[in-house]
Amino acid sequence: MMIAPIPTNEADRLASLRALQILDSPAEERFDRITQLTQKMFDVPIAYIALVDSDRQWFKSKCGLTTDETGRDISFCGHTINQNEPLVIPDATKDERFADNPLVTDDPNVRFYVGIPLSGPGGFNVGTLCIADRTPRDPDDLQLDAMQHLADMAQHELNMVDVIRSQKELLDAKSMLLRTQQKQALELAEAAMYARSLIPPPLTEGPIITDWLYESCSELGGDVLGHLELPDGRLAFYLVDVMGHGIGAALHGSAIQSAIRSLSLPGCDFADPLSVFRALNRRFPMAEHGNRFCTMFYGVLDPSEGTLDYVNAGHPAPIVMSRHAGARTLESTASLVGLDFETESASERIQLEPGSELWIYSDAAIELQDATGQELGVEGLRDVISLVRTSGQANEPSLAMRRLLSSFSGREQFIDDLSIMVVRWK
Repeated sequence: MMIAPIPTNEADRLASLRALQILDSPAEERFDRITQLTQKMFDVPIAYIALVDSDRQWFKSKCGLTTDETGRDISFCGHTINQNEPLVIPDATKDERFADNPLVTDDPNVRFYVGIPLSGPGGFNVGTLCIADRTPRDPDDLQLDAMQHLADMAQHELNMVDVIRSQKELLDAKSMLLRTQQKQALELAEAAMYARSLIPPPLTEGPIITDWLYESCSELGGDVLGHLELPDGRLAFYLVDVMGHGIGAALHGSAIQSAIRSLSLPGCDFADPLSVFRALNRRFPMAEHGNRFCTMFYGVLDPSEGTLDYVNAGHPAPIVMSRHAGARTLESTASLVGLDFETESASERIQLEPGSELWIYSDAAIELQDATGQELGVEGLRDVISLVRTSGQANEPSLAMRRLLSSFSGREQFIDDLSIMVVRWK
């Protein structure tokens, strides 16, 4: 018996075989169909697809064989993979390479054999499509072209293993990504609901009533607004706009909201707007919070006197609407919250007329654009507010603002977080 020589490219050939990850895999119908068709077409008792490993030949599909593998040293296929054309053995008992081979002298008593090499990745021969008979046959009666077509089919399916695996891995990855995205979307939605729940409901009774509109441009926004009912009957209210939007801005805004709502800013008098501004500056320096800063309006309204004390820390100028004095704006009185240095800061006090309204908003409200690209601006916003006050919708300003702003902007999705807070003194 002559043992087949080891190919010179054996290391690359085995690497190609390993890359298929098909050894010892379960039976597959797509391979079995080929061996069954080959067996019937050539009227042989044995047909199989073998893969030649380092020390064995393993049958991916077989007809007429009971074993799953044999040693490579006695395999016919070990010889077949050394060439690129079919190996035809009319009578193994008369071939010195195989005459005393156990596969010839014992079961399955091979006499006639034809093997066609199958190449894997890189073109290296990794296996064979074979037929065998227990009686010698005349090779002239063999339709090698037809068998080569079947071998081409087997080789195609063999190389599809990597494609199918890659597709499965891609589908698995997409499925995992989808589950992750769904989970993330659910968590973001829950976080957004929680952040919105921190905004106190509007005040609808008493000498001061409030209303608000909040639209985030992403799942989580960076705007913070709310009010505090102080023990002496005054009302503190605020709107904070954190730089940027998304998760980072939302986390920063939530920390500020928590600090104000829980009255937990050290050394802070929440009835004094300037004290609140300085306490937030100390608590949230941008150097320690991802270089994030924010603008803020914080006001304290005394309903018994109609006085409003406020700090405007770089925030868009709120608009005061009154019956007789018309509209006026409250310009900045302090630097941005969180800067590493503190410029001269002050609080201001104004006297309100009964029925006055204070409209506080984030810069997204004045950056809305019409179809021509024209921004609303402070004057445009003031005109919209005047329409609200004269349209008979003064008791529901947030609804009116939503309709009017949406009509003006011509789009439903905002490019930045938009917040509007309305405070009315009766």
